[in-house]
Amino acid sequence: MKKIGLLTFHRAINYGACLQAYALKNYIEDLGSKCEIIDYHCSEIEDFYNKIFLKEDSIKTKIKKIFTWHIQKKRNQKFKDFIEIRLLDGNTSDGYTRNNIKEVNELYDCFIVGSDQVWSPFCTGGDLTYFLDFVSEHRKRNSYAACVGVAGEDFLKSETIVKNLQKFNNISVREESTQDKLNTIMSDKIEKRISLDVDPTLLLDNEKWDKVATDIKEEPYIFVYSLSMPNEVIEFAKNFAKEKQKKIIFCTLDNLFTLKKHNNTVNVNPEDFLGYIKNADYVITNSFHGTVFSIIFRKNFYVIKNKNPNHDNSRLINILSLLGIKNRLVEEEDMLNILDDIDYSNIEPKLKVMRDSSRQYICKILSE
Repeated sequence: MKKIGLLTFHRAINYGACLQAYALKNYIEDLGSKCEIIDYHCSEIEDFYNKIFLKEDSIKTKIKKIFTWHIQKKRNQKFKDFIEIRLLDGNTSDGYTRNNIKEVNELYDCFIVGSDQVWSPFCTGGDLTYFLDFVSEHRKRNSYAACVGVAGEDFLKSETIVKNLQKFNNISVREESTQDKLNTIMSDKIEKRISLDVDPTLLLDNEKWDKVATDIKEEPYIFVYSLSMPNEVIEFAKNFAKEKQKKIIFCTLDNLFTLKKHNNTVNVNPEDFLGYIKNADYVITNSFHGTVFSIIFRKNFYVIKNKNPNHDNSRLINILSLLGIKNRLVEEEDMLNILDDIDYSNIEPKLKVMRDSSRQYICKILSE
């Protein structure tokens, strides 16, 4: 049995990050290989989630964080439990850092980095570990559905990054825009084409996710998930709830102070997060993974376009366009529009084609 080492954002306090890691690990194991998530500690990522204050925080932001830190600490523990049980198979060792990551070279037949924004310098601080620079044998280096986020071409074109990518055996990215950029940059440097593949969460069907999701018992509700919960998301949700005469349940990872006045705000683990989407009547989100799980559970949903330049809309636009439902993306001028229910009979065949193509790519890696 081939043993695969998976490097990803498994320790991020983020629903999408944890669940995509779970999905790729389990999908690879369903194909007959042993897959372990390498317990790598990236200081940039862990400082972001575990420190009360960031260096860029204003005085106002620091005051808000003081009032909500007790909530965040409880949520962080829920994520830690999920990570240790579901992702690390109960392994509670110290893991690896940049100083000793080379020790894993002899442990695995193959390495895969991905998915999520593993190639984004804004997330990792430019940590080259996520370009598998510690892997001594080039034939073992592979990516799956890697994303660069809002990083520009200058980062991808840098000599260090290009040299590392040249050493990959197979390269797969998640967004068409990233594929186009890398095809241009790497056209005369690698022979193999750069594959475009789905986010790992889409590799598992709703029956698989049903087994992970908590069964939420609530009166009919609209589930609203946003990383930062900006005003435009809140206002759209309130207007929509008034139209549909249903209650709102809010969920956010960031702007907890804004939602303290709302009694219907949940602070849940990843299993409950899935359950709230699965059992919702409607979902309103500006999150990529909020959108993906709405699709997986065949929900009627609305995606509010992010105004913040630090948030990348390309991956939202990409998945909605590929599935022929770009009309679910709501911009400011569309805020009062109520769309018809989604016809999933047209989406499922498109999703199957995308899954099958990505499955072939993973099988290719595992067979080499």
